[in-house]
Amino acid sequence: MRALRLLLVLVGCLIPPLALAQSAPDVRIVVDVSGSMKQNDPQNLRASALGFAATLLPPSARSSIWTFGTTVANPLPSGGVDDQWRERAGGLASQLTDYQQFTDIERALRQAAGAGPDSPDRHLILLTDGMVDLPASGAEKSRLDTASRQRIIEELAPDLASRNVVVHPIALSDNVDLPLLEQVAQTTGGLAAIANTPEELLRAFLDVLDRILPGDQIPIDDQQRFTIDDDIDEFNALLFHASGSDSPVLVGPQGQRYSHDDHPGSVEWLGNDRYDLITVPNPMPGEWRIEGEVGSDSRIGIHADIVLRSQSLPATLYRGFSTPLDVWLEEDGQTLAADELPAGLSVRAELRDMDGGILAQTTLAPKQAHFRGELPGADQLGNARLAIIARSDRLIRQQVQTVNVVAAMSAELSQDGTRIVVRANHPDLNADNTRLSASLTGNPLDVRQSGEREWTIEVPQTDPNESLPVEITAEAQIDGRTLHFDLPIVRLNPDAAVDLSGADLERGVASQSRERDDSASNDDSEAFSDGLTPSQMADVAVDKAHQGWQFARPYVESYAQRPVTWLVIAAILLLWLLLRWRRAARRRRLARRSEPSL
Repeated sequence: MRALRLLLVLVGCLIPPLALAQSAPDVRIVVDVSGSMKQNDPQNLRASALGFAATLLPPSARSSIWTFGTTVANPLPSGGVDDQWRERAGGLASQLTDYQQFTDIERALRQAAGAGPDSPDRHLILLTDGMVDLPASGAEKSRLDTASRQRIIEELAPDLASRNVVVHPIALSDNVDLPLLEQVAQTTGGLAAIANTPEELLRAFLDVLDRILPGDQIPIDDQQRFTIDDDIDEFNALLFHASGSDSPVLVGPQGQRYSHDDHPGSVEWLGNDRYDLITVPNPMPGEWRIEGEVGSDSRIGIHADIVLRSQSLPATLYRGFSTPLDVWLEEDGQTLAADELPAGLSVRAELRDMDGGILAQTTLAPKQAHFRGELPGADQLGNARLAIIARSDRLIRQQVQTVNVVAAMSAELSQDGTRIVVRANHPDLNADNTRLSASLTGNPLDVRQSGEREWTIEVPQTDPNESLPVEITAEAQIDGRTLHFDLPIVRLNPDAAVDLSGADLERGVASQSRERDDSASNDDSEAFSDGLTPSQMADVAVDKAHQGWQFARPYVESYAQRPVTWLVIAAILLLWLLLRWRRAARRRRLARRSEPSL
C-alpha cells in the first residue's frame, strides 16, 4: 500500500498540466489469466500491473480492465479514473489467479477494442505471455493456433490501426511469442516491452505513458547535473537507484542540500527501495546536481510556461531509413513566432541505445518558427530512446520517447520448409518499387510476387541433417533514391544436427527488433567444418562476417583510430588461426591412425 500511495503522487507529478488539458485518453488494460501464466508469471506481476495502472493513469483519463483466457471478461467497465475507480481496480488482484485453460489473444483484442465508448484516443495495454493457445488437440490445434495468429497480424492489427486503436503489449515473461507482440505494436503504432520484475514493469508503464501523454523534461548530464531556468514553476525528479542503497541527495545552485530526511516543508519527498520521487516547487534557477549514483532511467520532469512540441513521434523506426521531424516551442498553447524564440536556440535529435550510446543524431534547421530535419537511419536493431533537445542560453527543453528499431523487411520459413515468405514492414516498400534476390550456397533462388507487399521464395529440398543459410537482398526505388539492404538470414532445417551460422527463426513472423546470434554452437570445435563443402563453408564465413560487422560496427568506429587496437586484433587473429590449424592437424592424424589395414 505504501508503494501505491507513492505512485498516486507520481501521477500528479509526471503528467504535465498541458497533457491533462488534451483530449482524454481511453486506456483499456487487457490481462492474461490463462493457465500458462502459472509458469510464465510466477511472481504474479499482473497484480502489480493493476496497482501501477490504478495509480499511474491521470485523472483526466478513462480506463477499463479486461481479463482473458479461454473466454473474455470485463470486470471493471470503462469509467473516469477517480478514487472509486482506483479502489475497484485494486480489488481485482485476486481474480488474476482464477486461471483458464487456453489463451485466445485474438478474441481479447477484438472485444476490448470494440467495446464502447467509441473514443477517438484508444490505447490497449496488453499484459500477457503472448502465446496463442486455442481449445483443440493434435493437427487441428496447430491449424487453429496458426490461423488465429495470422488473422491477428494480417487482419486484426491493420483494422485496429485504421480505427486509431493503439496496442502496447507488455510481455511478462521471456517465454513469449515476441514477434507476434512486436508485429501488433508496430502495425498499430504502439510500444512493445518485456517486464520480468516490478521495477521493469513500472518503467514499461512510464514509457507507455510518455507515448500517450508526452511531457517536457530537462536532461541529466554525465556528472548528474541539470539546469533549471526561471521559466520553470516546478520540477519532479524520479531517481532510480540500486536496491538497498541510500536515497540520493539533491544539491541546489547555492549549495542547499535536499535529502530524504532533511528538506524544506514545501518539498515533497517519497522514497522507495528502488527509486525516489522528489517534487520541488518554485525551484531556484541555476545548476542543480544529484549526489549518489542513479539509474539511466532517471528523469527530471518539469512544469513550465514554455514547452517543447513536435509532430507525433513514431513508435517504430526502420533500419536504414531516415525519420522526418518537425519541432516547435509553445507558450500558453500558442506557437512562438520566430522573433519570440530564445536567442541562440538550437534543436537536436538523438537516437540513443538503452545504455545511452548515440546511434544516430542530427541538428534540425529553423524554418518559419519550426525546426525541421531528418534523423538518419540506425543500423542497430532493438529498443532505443528518441530524444529531442531544444537548447539556448536561457533554457533547455527535452522530450524522450522509447522506440523500436526494426528491419524494413521480414522473412519467415513456412512450417513445411518448402518456401520463404518475405513481407515489407516499412510502409513505403511494395512490389512496385522493391526488387528481391535470394541465394542458397551461392546458387540463385526464384523469387515471385505473392501480394502487394509480399514475396515468396521457393526453396529446393536439402539434406535434413544440414542447416543452410539463405541470403536475401533487396533494392528499392523511393523518392528518386536507390536503396540496397540485406534481410536477416533465413535458415533451412533450423533444427538440423549440423548447425551453421545464421539468424534464428521464430515461429511465424521473425522478430525484427532483436537480432539473434546463433554463431555459438553446442560444440564449436567439432561443428566448425563437419559435413560442409568448401563452398558452404565460404558462404557461412561471409554470413558470419556480415553479422559480426553489424554488431561490432559502433565499437570498431570508436576504437579504430587507436593503433594499439589493430595490433591486438592482429595478435588475437594469428593466435586463433594457429589454434585452429593445430586442432585440424591433430584430427587428421587421429583419423589416419584409426583407418583399418587392408
